[in-house]
Amino acid sequence: MENGKIKIPDNLPYPTEPFEDFYFRFKNTREMVKDPEWDRIYSIYYELSPDEMDIPIGEKVEDLNAFPAEKQIEEVIKCARSFFYFCHRYVKILHPKFGTIPFMLYKYQRRVIREFEAKRFNMISKFRQGGLSTVAVLWGLWKCMFQKDQQIYFLSKTDREALAARRAMDNFPYWIYDASNADITKHEKSFNDVGSKICFYTPEAARGKSATYIMIDEAAFIEKMDEHWKAMYPVIATGGHIEIISTVNGLGNWYEETYHEAQAGRNFFNIIELDYWEHPVYANPEWAEAMRANLGEKGWQQEVLRDFLGSGDTYISSTVISQYDRTVRNVAPSRTAFSKWTNESQQKQDFEDGALWIWKEPMVGHEYIIGADCAEGVGKDGDNSCFEIIDATSLEQVAEFYSNLVPPNVFAQIINQIGIYYNTATVAVENNAIGGAVINCLSNDMGYEAIYYEARKTSSRLGIKVGPSNRPILLESMQSRLMTGAVRINSQRLVNELKTFIYSPQKKRAEAIKGKHDDAIMALCLALYVRDERTRGMPVSSDMSDTGIPLKKSPYDEIKKEIMEGGATGWLDARGGDTFSIGEGDMPRKNDAILKEFGW
Repeated sequence: MENGKIKIPDNLPYPTEPFEDFYFRFKNTREMVKDPEWDRIYSIYYELSPDEMDIPIGEKVEDLNAFPAEKQIEEVIKCARSFFYFCHRYVKILHPKFGTIPFMLYKYQRRVIREFEAKRFNMISKFRQGGLSTVAVLWGLWKCMFQKDQQIYFLSKTDREALAARRAMDNFPYWIYDASNADITKHEKSFNDVGSKICFYTPEAARGKSATYIMIDEAAFIEKMDEHWKAMYPVIATGGHIEIISTVNGLGNWYEETYHEAQAGRNFFNIIELDYWEHPVYANPEWAEAMRANLGEKGWQQEVLRDFLGSGDTYISSTVISQYDRTVRNVAPSRTAFSKWTNESQQKQDFEDGALWIWKEPMVGHEYIIGADCAEGVGKDGDNSCFEIIDATSLEQVAEFYSNLVPPNVFAQIINQIGIYYNTATVAVENNAIGGAVINCLSNDMGYEAIYYEARKTSSRLGIKVGPSNRPILLESMQSRLMTGAVRINSQRLVNELKTFIYSPQKKRAEAIKGKHDDAIMALCLALYVRDERTRGMPVSSDMSDTGIPLKKSPYDEIKKEIMEGGATGWLDARGGDTFSIGEGDMPRKNDAILKEFGW
């Protein structure tokens, strides 16, 4: 059966009555597993450990409290040995129809616990209402009750799971949990006899705490989770464990990015995938149809199918973004440069130590276009100075620079150097306040000859002034090509921006969501727009600009060295002379040999 993109296994049996009706027919679990219905249906969704095979069914707390001392010791040993036994016999949960019932874990819940115990870093991709948060809390509670020196933090936006732990403790027999030897508050439960503690906090309140385990509930919905992660990681880096529990919440958040990095093998997280049909109730096709109708298509995709494409109103189709995302994760730059201008990042790839990423070196006879979006270079949380270089014929992204640290005057020098390297590429700079200064540096101080300008009736202006009238046109240049696959994208940084670039119905414009950036997007738009205009015969020149920033020659040699190191051998030197000297009048020109024949 097909439901969206999930295929339920063929001929999968599902219960036609609640499991509780079946369960309470028997005196004990051994009798239950001998019933033919157990083998035919229920064993698909449940399993029992050896210790669970003789649990009496229908026990009350009063029965457990009446155990003799010898039996109590035997039961404590069994509980310490098996979390599954502890849950099944001693944890009671509230059922809307059957009242207080034993908590017998599903197979998929047991699989999660085994993964928790086997791996240090785990990330659950779950369907809604799968009971995973409750299982994780009870497992943490069990560890603190029966294991020494555990410091476990459960991080959530609500107190729901703290209440679940409290409810479980209220139903324990007196001999398994001694309240006189524990310190219990709303947010902390300490077990003094083993020196362990489980705490329930928000991510903000947990900063700087020492922990053996950190569990994060609904991580995809926590604001500024990337910042919280940076603060948490040092706490568990030397031996602690981290368990991430969440349904998906669209593209561009910490959970989604970390999940896909884990899929690509670029971080330490072990992904635990859970499909809705592993739950006996949800495997019923009638349930699936009703849930899909109630949630709507997007809710169904996000909350049940675990589909990252099911939420958000991205400017570019989320399906297209996903396709690019899968592609670029396997495309590393051939080389990088300018590590001193690399942005801080919560996740470092092997190749991320460099603001400049180059995928293809310049080729003889090819024309290139550079789109540049300029920023102040103020560092963390600031916009990025970014340029994208595309091959004007193939429309492939061949290089990219991306940094929120680089000063505008240095950015201008890097553009000049890389522009010359890419066959004196046409450079299109957004002519805002900072962009105007960068243009002036390129034109006046460096004499760069291939700066794109906008021709007007009475005058011309270097660069492109982006405003409400032409911004949609620039964006459309990018959108149409991305949607049709006409442009080849290689950069993960660019794709990450696309994930959080949305259309706002309120503002009636496309923009980055709060706290995210669109610098690579706008740089690509500028490059593609110029490519379109050039095919219509728009001129390229080098006019003057009336704003300026001081040019320091001191970093210029370093810039030249960084770009040339590892590049095509002799590519520039073959033109003769020191092509990177400033003010010597021998900067390379397009069609230079022909121009010299005419004495130009």
